[in-house]
Amino acid sequence: MRCSPLLVERAKQGDDQAFSALIEPLWPTLYRLCYRFVLDRGQAQDLAQDALTRAWLRLPQLRQNAQFASWLLAIATNLAKNHLCRRREVPVADLLADCPAVGTELDRGLLNQEYVVRLSAALATLPPMQRVAVQLVLQDGLPYRQAAAILDLPVGTVKTWVHRGRHRLKAQLTAAMPQAEGGVADAFADL
Repeated sequence: MRCSPLLVERAKQGDDQAFSALIEPLWPTLYRLCYRFVLDRGQAQDLAQDALTRAWLRLPQLRQNAQFASWLLAIATNLAKNHLCRRREVPVADLLADCPAVGTELDRGLLNQEYVVRLSAALATLPPMQRVAVQLVLQDGLPYRQAAAILDLPVGTVKTWVHRGRHRLKAQLTAAMPQAEGGVADAFADL
């Protein structure tokens, strides 16, 4: 997710069209990141919009060699973490309607609807920060170092959370599925 340095410079000088051009390709990633924290479409939309507003206001403070995309995602991560700290209830996903984080798997035809529902349910049981780490690394394919930068955590912590999350998900998913050879249960073996 590299952004044009020229666009960044123009946006830093107050060009709102340049800022729009910067954020347009980042919006799906930004929204998905916020959604992964709160598991609610409306709250994710609000957090993503707040992140954009803060980024626009703080854009002059962006360091010369900093990556705009990473910086924006870090702003969103901090907002989402603060939101979770203020909120007392545990997020509960609408498992059938709100699973954009795994929708791409369906599009590729790799998984069936039952897998998506069970995976969404299993992901929802993970602590929010661990869930986001697992999704960034396992679903989005980000390197641990980049996921750690987005979450503002040490790489070792992200590796531990992903490792534990992977095992917890695998245990939950394989326990819930019948052990039919070549069936959906085999899809969980790679988790």
